Amino acid sequence: MANDNVILRAHAKINWALNVCSRRADGYHILDMLVQRIGVHDLLQFSPADSLTMAVEGGPEGLSLEDNLVMRAARALKEASGHPGGARIRLQKHIPAMAGLGGGSADAAAALMGLNRLWGLGLGVQQLQEIGLRLGADVPLCLCDGLMRVKGIGEDIVQLPHAPVYHLLILQSGNGLSTREVFRRHDLQPDVEPAQLDLATDALRQQDFEGIRTNCKNQLQPTAASMLTDIGDAAAALQDSGAAFAQMTGSGSAVFGVFETKEAAAAAQARLKDAWPVCIQTTTLTD
Repeated sequence: MANDNVILRAHAKINWALNVCSRRADGYHILDMLVQRIGVHDLLQFSPADSLTMAVEGGPEGLSLEDNLVMRAARALKEASGHPGGARIRLQKHIPAMAGLGGGSADAAAALMGLNRLWGLGLGVQQLQEIGLRLGADVPLCLCDGLMRVKGIGEDIVQLPHAPVYHLLILQSGNGLSTREVFRRHDLQPDVEPAQLDLATDALRQQDFEGIRTNCKNQLQPTAASMLTDIGDAAAALQDSGAAFAQMTGSGSAVFGVFETKEAAAAAQARLKDAWPVCIQTTTLTD
């Protein structure tokens, strides 16, 4: 049965580990990643309508609504399901853009889930993931909760239960990076030490900070940091403020610091908030 109104949170993600394994002939990269959803989120509201329309609050200037991932997801779901109706979609943006936090992908995933519910389609997660993969590599994982290992071009997802909550502080200068350009430059200098994902998974489950520091790596970080010095500055600022671990997420440009307590993260935020346009305290989400 269709619903009259649906409201969903679209949660961002961080990459605890990211290995670039190879590049396919069609340009897609084969990845092996440890990803976890976090508390930072956008808010989407879906209401019945005859056609598809969208309004955005807090989005970047010049955002094209028709090319937005939310609208693309809505059209893809409508086409796949043959649903005759539309929806009014309202998006409130809070996840920083061009940060590697998966904001656009999280919004697209929430659109698939929200419209599936609004329209009473009854599609399962796997069916939504198949539609989502055509929109972007991170969309399928944003249909899952908690900690997960993601391989391939985003289609091979294994959820990893029993992950503890970690206290985070996220920094970004406000300057973004092009994902395509980061990968292009990485391809020119691919010999970067890989993350040890099995060991990293064990360390995360055991809250072994030494193991996290040793085994969690983002192979895109050296390339991204060479393109934007803010990334290295953010990592250093977090470590100087007591972070047990600091790393870039995704292809950048946001950097997250991991703190042993909520109070330590709050103290670091108080120290750094005036110097960094994006300075967000949050936590990881469990399954």
